[in-house]
Amino acid sequence: MRTRHPKTLPEIAALIVVCVLALGAAPAERAAEPLAALRDVSPSAMALDGERYHQPLEDGRNAVFTVDPELQRYASALLEDNDVPAGAIVVLNARTGRVLALAQHQRGVDRPTVAFDPSPPAASLFKIVTTAALLERSEVSIDTVQCYHGGSQRLEQHNLVDSERDDTACASVSQALGHSINAVFAKLSDRLLDPTALLKYAERFGFNRAIPFDLEVPASSAEIPGDRLERARAAAGFWHTHLSPLHAAMMVQSIAHKGAMLRPYIVDKVLDPDGAIIYEGKPQLALRPISAETARLLRAAMRETVANGTARKAFHRPDLTALAKVKVAGKTGTLTGQKPYRAYSWFAGFAPFDAPEVVVAVLIVNEPLWRIKSSEAGARVLDKYFSTKKK
Repeated sequence: MRTRHPKTLPEIAALIVVCVLALGAAPAERAAEPLAALRDVSPSAMALDGERYHQPLEDGRNAVFTVDPELQRYASALLEDNDVPAGAIVVLNARTGRVLALAQHQRGVDRPTVAFDPSPPAASLFKIVTTAALLERSEVSIDTVQCYHGGSQRLEQHNLVDSERDDTACASVSQALGHSINAVFAKLSDRLLDPTALLKYAERFGFNRAIPFDLEVPASSAEIPGDRLERARAAAGFWHTHLSPLHAAMMVQSIAHKGAMLRPYIVDKVLDPDGAIIYEGKPQLALRPISAETARLLRAAMRETVANGTARKAFHRPDLTALAKVKVAGKTGTLTGQKPYRAYSWFAGFAPFDAPEVVVAVLIVNEPLWRIKSSEAGARVLDKYFSTKKK
């Protein structure tokens, strides 16, 4: 289908209004590079002073952070008390990009940077990218049904081929995302997405480009192989793509916020030695990876993860009293590396489902013996948020 571009001034003005309304909030400014006022600011150096986290800087400036002290303490304790080898929890305001918590833990490291580390495999979180590409670049809908066989632990060439004898299970795209069914994404991407298209959508979601933030964050990486099987594996989340927890939160925030990815910010303001404000954080548009309609469809598919899929058990616990009446949507991811053994566990989601206001991204790297996984940690953090938020 050919697209007609607006040519008249009324058409252009109408298009601008539509784009602004799609954000669901006041227009956000385009993200810019951090100012000199943020020089030397470091979340790892913030200290609680009254009801806010601050960082006094050597030249007399004072940085005031956006972080909520109660939520930050809770998230940090969750990682430390469970003695995870490495982990991070990032909580964002879904409508502004404001960082509400940024908790990090790494055994034996005083100032870990797990939240900004782009080396962990994206695992099945990359299925979000694949789903978006399928919805926008093919006739696939979230209700499209694909039959399949195998693929739960690994993908092989025969999993890409239809078989009347072996394809004994079928699932819609929504069910496949919620239950993280690898073979469905492998088959659909193999037939409908070439390497260029899949890479394009990865980069639209921010892979292979600098992450806009108040301090330098290395880029997450995505390599989409030309080889048929390896490309299908990448589309399903088997290696080839790597992601930081901060970036994972940004991806989900864009889905929660009608396709608009906002620049996250953790510095609320910077004061000069006389107390005057020389910098103030505010919402800024970073990217628009998908349309508002695609975001709506993805939100519906991600609801399946918590309602009936891979995160159902973690979120349906009697002790999560604040979440009893809150619908949550999200995506899990799990991938294990053998040398050395590392089990990467992801959860990234948002709530409430009908009117998203908060986003959480959790990465926990476990050893063979473990105490907590990311979906449970995500559920507990969201429960804490809704139990303590100001009315």
